[in-house]
Amino acid sequence: MPPKLTKTIIGAVIAIALAGAVSYGLISQQTADQIQTQANQTLQNDQGSLGPTANHPPAAPANTIPQAPAQPGSSPQPPAPVPRQ
Repeated sequence: MPPKLTKTIIGAVIAIALAGAVSYGLISQQTADQIQTQANQTLQNDQGSLGPTANHPPAAPANTIPQAPAQPGSSPQPPAPVPRQ
């Protein structure tokens, strides 16, 4: 596979994984943006797919409270049922 195609596929996989992590509240949107920026820089600098920064992603926030989704209506949970009277 050409190196440019390989980098594009790796970037897309990272973006999809980060989007899933944000939508399930595992990481915040800010953390996902930081990881995506670092991954893009690593791929552009042609350090290879297993460069030194690939093994040490930025630390996630230490809080255990899940973050709200970045966009309204993008919650993976269905809305709570309305109580019937």
